Amino acid sequence: MTIERKFVDTGAARILALLLALLFAFLLYYHYKDDFVRLASNEVAVGLPEATTASIADTNPELAQCLQKRIGDVNQMKQDGVLSEAQFSDFKARAEELCYQQNPAPKQ
Repeated sequence: MTIERKFVDTGAARILALLLALLFAFLLYYHYKDDFVRLASNEVAVGLPEATTASIADTNPELAQCLQKRIGDVNQMKQDGVLSEAQFSDFKARAEELCYQQNPAPKQ
């Protein structure tokens, strides 16, 4: 009585799986190459350039006013010692998100 081997159990399937894993690893590395290099060299991440308040005020004055008020409040809390550095960055990011949600960019 011989047991019939399925393709999944063969050496060819294992080699194919290894080649697929290597292909996916290469694709991930190629796509995130800059991030891997930055992490290996302990560089600080560079984000997107921030828009100036003047350019925001030209396109969406309500958004600029909201950002000025909310971020001003967060900055004041930081100066008063209410917020730590980590809390300050979180609060500032949340204030920006809130303003962008409440005042979406005008449709062109």
